[in-house]
Amino acid sequence: MALGDTLDAMANRARRSTGCAYMALYSSLSKEDQKALDKAWERQMPLSLIVKALRQEGHKTSNDALRAHRKGECKCPK
Repeated sequence: MALGDTLDAMANRARRSTGCAYMALYSSLSKEDQKALDKAWERQMPLSLIVKALRQEGHKTSNDALRAHRKGECKCPK
């Protein structure tokens, strides 16, 4: 199979998300953790630090998800 065919097949099988990964994470947090995360945004903490803290608390997230949300490039309703 040619690379183009493989890429097309993989793209067709890829999971398509209809929502913002950050907001899915945010809504899963307790109200206390949401406030802490809001405060981190207000203080303009580095994304890498926020992601590291979230992962340490057992949450699955990535720099890319947070960066997309911060820049308004996510799938949040505009």
